[in-house]
Amino acid sequence: MEENLSDANLDVDALCRKIGMSRTNLHNKLSALTGLSTTLYVRKLRLHRAQELLQTTDATVSEIAYEVGFNDPKFFSRVYTEEYGVPPSEDRRKL
Repeated sequence: MEENLSDANLDVDALCRKIGMSRTNLHNKLSALTGLSTTLYVRKLRLHRAQELLQTTDATVSEIAYEVGFNDPKFFSRVYTEEYGVPPSEDRRKL
């Protein structure tokens, strides 16, 4: 999954095809392991990678959003803020 995070087309169906597992089985396994749906798990991975990039690169927030697979930087900023409690631009300044 981490190899394909930048692919904005990586949705649940594409992920299932790549790993050869049914959507239901994948959901049940991820839910049991993480308590998250497949969609939320992929989003969480993308946000975690974005946080790493914010802390280690000089790329803009928009560049990072696209790099981790978000098509809309505004949506990325909104979900990042929901996840971490601060906007991505402020998270960078803390370091």
